Amino acid sequence: MKSYKLKTHTIIRQTLVSLLLLAAPLFAADIHGTITNKTTNKPSAGDDVILLELKQGMQEIARAKTDAKGNYSLHFNDSPDPHLVRVVHETATYHKPAPPGTTQVDVDVYDAAEKVSNVSQSIDVMRVEADNSTMRVVEMFSMNNASQPPRTLMGPKSFEIALPDGAKVTQALAAGPGGMPVNSPPVPTGEKNHYTFLFPIRPGETRFQIAYTMPYSGQAKVAPVVLRATDNFAVSVPKSMQLSPASGSKLEAKGEDAGMQVFVAQNIPAAANVGFTVSGTGSVPLDNGNGQGDAAQQQGSAESQAKPGGGLGEPTNSPDPLYKYRWWLIGGVALVLVVGAAFTMGPNSGSAKSGPANVQELLKDELFQLETERIEEKISPEEYTKAKAALDVLMARVAARKNA
Repeated sequence: MKSYKLKTHTIIRQTLVSLLLLAAPLFAADIHGTITNKTTNKPSAGDDVILLELKQGMQEIARAKTDAKGNYSLHFNDSPDPHLVRVVHETATYHKPAPPGTTQVDVDVYDAAEKVSNVSQSIDVMRVEADNSTMRVVEMFSMNNASQPPRTLMGPKSFEIALPDGAKVTQALAAGPGGMPVNSPPVPTGEKNHYTFLFPIRPGETRFQIAYTMPYSGQAKVAPVVLRATDNFAVSVPKSMQLSPASGSKLEAKGEDAGMQVFVAQNIPAAANVGFTVSGTGSVPLDNGNGQGDAAQQQGSAESQAKPGGGLGEPTNSPDPLYKYRWWLIGGVALVLVVGAAFTMGPNSGSAKSGPANVQELLKDELFQLETERIEEKISPEEYTKAKAALDVLMARVAARKNA
């Protein structure tokens, strides 16, 4: 009997050990990769690599340093929650998403400096709407870093903006080249109405987007402060509102598109006059999501483009650099910050990298970021529902275009 019990205990113990060994891979996980310094085209040694779990906030769950070959390895307990790999190189941070099941994440980094040559502003666009008491503005900037060798611009005033008197910031986002938009609250510089984004401007295109409100009583004079020379400055307002360029303003009417009026000033220097007066009320048109509005929108767009000077330019032959921002200017989807870079509608929109497949990846990244903000409770349920519905519409558009 004693021998039988001993044998039974041995079997149970061996079974438990086997089960633990089998269960271990279900919980233990590993992410590895290589960090490359693209300024020197060499492995980046000694960088901190941090794994963040996006669950009820951004929690650090693993950390490592790159070796002499730029390699790193992170060990952690796996979970169904999304993760983010953060790399700290010199004064700048670099991020890449790591959805569940990811095992390898390679990240490119650059040497950073407070002054970098060949950094310019290509776009400053404002979208304005208003009701009887409040004017709402969403403004997007695009910075191009073409430094050689490539370096990241990072300093206390890498990207400075000036807002109108009485402006109240409601949201601020930033997105590096090909990256996800992240919350990036602007910091006051000490000068009245001047703010700075503490966000690295990496080689390629970096975008900043800020939303703010202002008191409104049916009419307002707006005098945007242009801090940098800009290739394209644009303002769009609903067709139900009126916009009149101020005396001496560089703004010129560009036409109407999908219920929005567009005014543009091109190749303007710093401190240029782009002032205007707006009156009336109106909201940025929202896609109704059933496809019917989209068809009507496209028809209206085609009609406006057929008119001399109408629309945002011909999609087939026009080199108009604003055309790829068309949906941002006329659409009610504020969160298409990154998507707009690739979502061009004309057949001459560029290489295959700008095609539907790449846009779908960008949209997936945007959805990933949206879910992250929902988990972190950085977005209200109403904002989440609205943004999710809008992104679903864009996904359907891209899928339809891909299958056409």
